[in-house]
Amino acid sequence: MENRYGIKAIAIDLDGTLLTTEKIITDRTIQTLRHVMDNGIHVSIATGRSLTTASRFIEQVGTKFPAVCYNGSCIYDPSNNKDLWHIALDSSICKRIVDISLTSPAHLHAFQEHELYFTENGRNADYLEPLSGKTGKAIDFSKLSPLRFTKAMFIGERTETDRIQSLLKNEFGSTLHLVYSHADYFEIMTGGATKGSALERLMDMYGIHSDQVMAFGDADNDKEMLTWAKFGIAMGNAHETIKSVASDTATHNDDDGVAKKIQEIMGFQLPD
Repeated sequence: MENRYGIKAIAIDLDGTLLTTEKIITDRTIQTLRHVMDNGIHVSIATGRSLTTASRFIEQVGTKFPAVCYNGSCIYDPSNNKDLWHIALDSSICKRIVDISLTSPAHLHAFQEHELYFTENGRNADYLEPLSGKTGKAIDFSKLSPLRFTKAMFIGERTETDRIQSLLKNEFGSTLHLVYSHADYFEIMTGGATKGSALERLMDMYGIHSDQVMAFGDADNDKEMLTWAKFGIAMGNAHETIKSVASDTATHNDDDGVAKKIQEIMGFQLPD
């Protein structure tokens, strides 16, 4: 393996990037990632998912390097089973989010202390991760105390989630980081909590600079990460607005896009 650019770490989004549309990681991709890890390159999963739903993919890849979860609100160390960094929304903001949910047809999913909460009616709203209906807990949000969401997410029609986004922007401005991870998945984190800021924080812990990092993503919540890393790579299935901020483009997530681009840039080829 040449590694002619001196890359020390690779950060990879899950949905639409590392995962195929069938929500699997191909054997070719796993072999590629394990090859670079065997050659001393760190691999970090950087996802909007919760730790619970990301863990099985982290284990499947076999990386022990810390992961970025909840769109940058948490850095988790799988080797020691602990958070290295974790930030949550202020309780007054959480209360406002709950109040909005009471009159909205969009379903609120909230993550707190690595637990997922939703109302019974919203149990199956997360169609991208059907297992969440079983791993989460149906509750009455008015009875949850304290309220300190790591991330809140409204799942519903775009017109409704756009309305909620406008409300929160007007009320809280830059104190919140508001982003879509999917067409109708509107996510709310505290201001400054992005994949990019978390990745920078993580790499600083290991003395790794942005020009030594490769990052892969496909969605709006990957923008900051792709612009921070010198080798910011958008997937072929990414929207044009994401490709426009990336330094390079990979093939589709259903075409081993991550594996092919890593092999191309790192200068090696594995047998099919």
